[in-house]
This record gives sequence, C-alpha cells and structure tokens, in this order.
Amino acid sequence: MPWSFACPSSCQMLVLVAFTLLSALVEGTRNLSGASWGSTAYEWGLLGRYPQQSFKSAPLHPPLTNTVQWDEQCAQGYTLLSLRGTAVSEPAAIMLGGHGELVWMDESFGPYVMNLKVQKYKGEQYLTFWSGDISLGFGLGTYYMLDSHYQVFKQFSAASTLENDFHEYAITTDNTALLTSYDTVARDLSTLGVEGQGWIYDSLFREVDIETGEIIFEWRASDHFAVNDTYYPIDAAGRSPEAPFDFFHINSVDKDINGDYIVSSRFMHSIACISARTGKLLWTLGGRNNDFEDLSDGYATDFAWQHHVSVQDDNRLSIFDNTRYRKWHEELLESNGEISRGLLVQLDTDNMTVELVQEYMNPGARGSPQQGSMQVLNSGNVLLGWGYHAGFTEYSSDGAVLCDIHINPAMFFPFGFVHSYRAFRAATWIGRPNTQPDIYLDHEDGYAFVSWNGATEVTGWKLQTANATSGDKIVFTDAVNTNKDGFETKIEMPDGDYGFLRIIAVDKAGNVLASSKTVAANKISVPAASRKWKYAVVALMFWIVCFVTGFANQKGLRALIQTGQQKAGSRFRSRGWKDIWISGSAKSEEEERLYPS
Repeated sequence: MPWSFACPSSCQMLVLVAFTLLSALVEGTRNLSGASWGSTAYEWGLLGRYPQQSFKSAPLHPPLTNTVQWDEQCAQGYTLLSLRGTAVSEPAAIMLGGHGELVWMDESFGPYVMNLKVQKYKGEQYLTFWSGDISLGFGLGTYYMLDSHYQVFKQFSAASTLENDFHEYAITTDNTALLTSYDTVARDLSTLGVEGQGWIYDSLFREVDIETGEIIFEWRASDHFAVNDTYYPIDAAGRSPEAPFDFFHINSVDKDINGDYIVSSRFMHSIACISARTGKLLWTLGGRNNDFEDLSDGYATDFAWQHHVSVQDDNRLSIFDNTRYRKWHEELLESNGEISRGLLVQLDTDNMTVELVQEYMNPGARGSPQQGSMQVLNSGNVLLGWGYHAGFTEYSSDGAVLCDIHINPAMFFPFGFVHSYRAFRAATWIGRPNTQPDIYLDHEDGYAFVSWNGATEVTGWKLQTANATSGDKIVFTDAVNTNKDGFETKIEMPDGDYGFLRIIAVDKAGNVLASSKTVAANKISVPAASRKWKYAVVALMFWIVCFVTGFANQKGLRALIQTGQQKAGSRFRSRGWKDIWISGSAKSEEEERLYPS
C-alpha cells in the first residue's frame, strides 16, 4: 500500500511507539521515587549518568534513586548519604525517608561532606559529619555537629598541626570522639628499596574530649607496624616529604567492650586491637601477621582493602570487604575483579580463633574498589553502602537481599560519577528547621506546591485563603486539607474569590508546626474540568496535524529520518560518544591512583 494512503495507520504506529516510550520513562520516574520497583530505562542510562529530581518550591536537586529490589522491612528510619563524584556539581549531605523520598539536603558545607550520620552526645541526637578538602585519599577539614534545627551546635578539629581526616568520626558513650589523622614523617624505607632518607604518611587516631578538646589518647601506626608488611606498592613514593608513602591507611576506629581500640588498616589488609591502657598491639586479624586460626577455611580472614570495621555484641566484628579473594596477592590490580561483601565474624580471643558467622554478598556481583560501609541495624538487618558504587543494600540477618537501591545507573558505577563514602540508617531523627515552609504557585494550572526542607513531623498541609479587610487585616480560613505527599506536595488551588493564601504544616495530632509566607493569590479562574481537558485538546490537535499534513508520506518520512541521522551523526562526530557519556569522568589525581580511599 502506498505511504500516502497509509497516513492514519502509520502515524498511529509512530505515535503509539512514542507514547509507549514516554510511558516507560514515566514509569521509570515513578520507580525512582520508590512508588514501584525496577526501572530498565534508569539502569540503561536513558535518564542520564546522574538522574536528579527537581521541585517547584525548593531549589534542590537530590538524586533520583532506582529501587531494584524492595521489601517493606526497609521502610524504617532515615538513610544518610554524603554524595560526591565527577557528576555531582555540588557535593551534599542528604537524608532520605523510608521510601527514598528526600527529607533534608544541604549543599552549604562544601567543598566535600563525608561520614554523615546521626549520633548521640550527652543524651541528645545530632547530625554529625566531616567537611573539608580531599587529596590523595585522605582529607583536611572540620568536624561538625548539627542540632535538630540544623544549626551548628559544635565544630572542632583534632589538632591544629595535623590533617583532620574524614575516615572516622565516631562519638563514644563517654562523650568523646574517635578521629583519624595523617602526618608526614621521616622513616627508613630501605626494605622497600628506597635509598637514603625515606618519608611516609603515618596513620594516627585520637580520642578527644568534645567539650574541652583535650586529647585523651593518641596512637601512631609506624610505632607498631613494619612498612614492608604493606600490600600497597611503593612505586615512586617515599623519596621526599612532598610525596610520602602511605603504607598503612587507617580508615576506621571503634572501641570494644573492654575499652580497647579496634583499628582497620586498608593497605595492611588487617584489623588491629590496641590497648587503651598501654597503646600496645594486642592482636592482629588478617594480613601478613594474622594471629587467629580461621575456623571457616580462610573465609573469615581473606578480606582485603577493607573499610569500616565495627564492634558488635558478643565479641563479633562487622567488616566491609571491598574486594574478596581467597589468597594473598602482591599486585594490587589482581584483586580488582572480585566481589565486595559484608562480613560478620566471631572472635574467640582466649583460644585465638575466628569464624565466619554470615557474609552479605553484593547483589550485582560487583567489586567496589574504594569506600563503603556496613551497619548492623537494631532490627538485626544489615545495611551495606557500596562507596564508590553509588548505592546501598539492606539484608536480612541471614544474608537475603531485602532492598537494593541505586543512586545512579549501575552501568556507570565504574566511572565514579557518583559515590557516597558511607551509607547509614538512623532509626529516629526529629528535624525541626528554623525556617518557613517553601511555597510556589502555578497560576496557569491552578496549583500550589509546598515543601519544608528537613521537617520530619509534618503529616499534612492546610491551604488557607483570605482577603484584606478595610483595616488591612488579613483573616485566613481553611480551604483545603491534604496529606503530605513526599518531599513536595501539590495542592489544587480552590475556586472562589480571595486575594491571599498561605499553607500551614500540621503534625499527626493536627497541631500547627509552621506557616509558609503569605502570598498574593493572583488567581486566574480556570475551572478544573477545563484544565483536565486542555491536555486532551493538545493531543487531538497533534492527530489532526499528523493526518492533514501527510506527516507519514514515504518520501517525507525518509527525508526526515535521513536529516535526523545526519544531524545526529554530525553531533556525535563533533563531540564523540565518550564526550557525551563520559564527560567529567576523569578521576582526580588520587582516584586515587589505584583507589586508595
């Protein structure tokens, strides 16, 4: 059949395909906010290398998350992330709700924010994090505590003479803080082939009294570990104080039930217990000098390049194992293809044995080369943050995957577009910002949009209207009551005559929490039915144009396709596909050479 006589059916087919693709993308967008689960379009990168949300009422652009797998057990508490990466223009501290909706976001503490979590100090909860500059796998910055109003309660440093590093910031039950630092010192590196004076980055941790700033305890790795026990290749490092050799790379500190310190060394592939009384090394788990008999055929001690070791009940340790392999390798790159996992191991320090209790394997069978975290939740479930790979996964205690959330498409994980040093879950947090709810009016469509960054107690909104009286007084009356719907709620403006409106935030008991500013309604009377029909009119006009103009004429269609191909070809030839998809993916100088974070 000639194309000229097939216009209606051909046009319908094209429109059907277009609407099918559009529907898929719309469904994908719903997936991103957690309303439904799984999005092929998202994972294929059709929404970009770093999909983001936008709002009418607030100038925030948090990530659009994709829920690959979901269980309602995961809808408890708040998830805390500190996002950065080559696609993240403004590194930010972010709090997500139980279904992935934005609760709070702050981009004002740059250039980098790391280690965001909720911690207790003197019985009160605070948002804590590190902020500063990052270079060669560690940082120089400041430690912050924010109160429930998101105001700075305290900021401090570990010392004025050392680099205040981001790797650990843990508040103890004694109201002290465990903090990491790096220091450039001279050391003999002849065992590693360095002639003359050698230089290292020494790993330190300190326990500091938060109130007074007094240093309670300080420990240096170089006093207890030999530099030639490292697994990290020295290459050209260590010859000058401008390029020291990082042989230990401390990345987490915790305290056990005896008050002794549990320290993770990424480059030693080991975990050390340090006496709080003497500072001496009590035992080492893993690495070249492992003191434990592994009762699990090596599976409890074969971790490598690990992060975030934490003390659990009953003399157990949780370990985020960046790269799993079952034999020691001298070459760093030999381990890069393995699978990251979380480990729960049981220690017996009387008999010096260790046993694997449970492992939590990456559901995508991926190996995250740097960063990452493992948190055992109050429920017994386990939360793993994948660090350099932007996502987090919640498991049941027996290792079954409950929820798997991606912060950007998995196909882009290797490029470092987006990552979060750690991911934490806070069971409770009460946010009461000292700001007003934000409001935006869409006069043309007749809707009001409202949000309140950081407020956790809002369950509903009241839209109120008013007219000015002869005495210039404004008396408001309730016009619309609606439930809160995610971070931003869309409310249809009521019909009628009124000059002003505002929106009130209410809690679950109906108590007023705050009011938005009063705004002029400037109402354009557009009946709701008309608003709904205008979209149908636009669609009808498209069909008419399609039919009358002969859009599907064979010659015209082929010309259109050829023109599109030529334009696309010239665009791709001029920029190159790598420029389009990989632009901005060049890793920072450290990136960290071979992923040292």
